[in-house]
Amino acid sequence: MKRIEMEASGGCQCGAVRYHATAMLDNSHLCHCRMCQKASGNIFAALVAAPDDALSWTRGKPSVWKSSELSSAASAPIAARHCSSTISKTVAPT
Repeated sequence: MKRIEMEASGGCQCGAVRYHATAMLDNSHLCHCRMCQKASGNIFAALVAAPDDALSWTRGKPSVWKSSELSSAASAPIAARHCSSTISKTVAPT
């Protein structure tokens, strides 16, 4: 994947968890899994990846959780503890 140097910031709905990224990967995609449908309230979620070395948490610390639906999946949502906003997903290397 190609690395694209750019800056992006964001966070959860209540502001307790914030992030800043200095690069993105050129792998934007739409995820139609049930977890992303529930998190976005839509039939898909638009996602793009940031390299680990380009991502920093600037306020608070997110939680990584797994549901029974994810027991055999290679990803888990990253969410804010205070408001339960889904911020991102972890993805195991393939």
